Amino acid sequence: MLNDWRMYTDASGTEQKHVAWHEVLREIAQLDGVTRTLVHAAYGDHVDLVVAGGNKGRVLVQWKEHEPGERHFVLTTGEPSAVMASLVIEGSEGVFPLSWCIPLEKAVPLCGDVLRTCDKGEPAELQWLPVDM
Repeated sequence: MLNDWRMYTDASGTEQKHVAWHEVLREIAQLDGVTRTLVHAAYGDHVDLVVAGGNKGRVLVQWKEHEPGERHFVLTTGEPSAVMASLVIEGSEGVFPLSWCIPLEKAVPLCGDVLRTCDKGEPAELQWLPVDM
């Protein structure tokens, strides 16, 4: 079990070190789109997990790998859609494709797996979309 995450949340406004995976997951589960809108967790220099939003029960989930090369991914429902949705992140409203706005109840178990294993895996109902940054 990976228990040496660094975590920043907008609720606390500070970075914590040596955080257990389940503590990060608890913060993700509490995203509400008002006072809790961002959780950024990093494991060493290897990977980053960012979960943001929470309003209307939806979140944006991003994964960044640093090894062997830098790669970015966003979690999606896999459904192509021109429909956009807004998420509140750190007090600002951002607009994203609706397929990128994952229901929190689906994101939490997946994030638990990611935090325990440090591997984005291949989720059954959702897909990781590579994103050029």
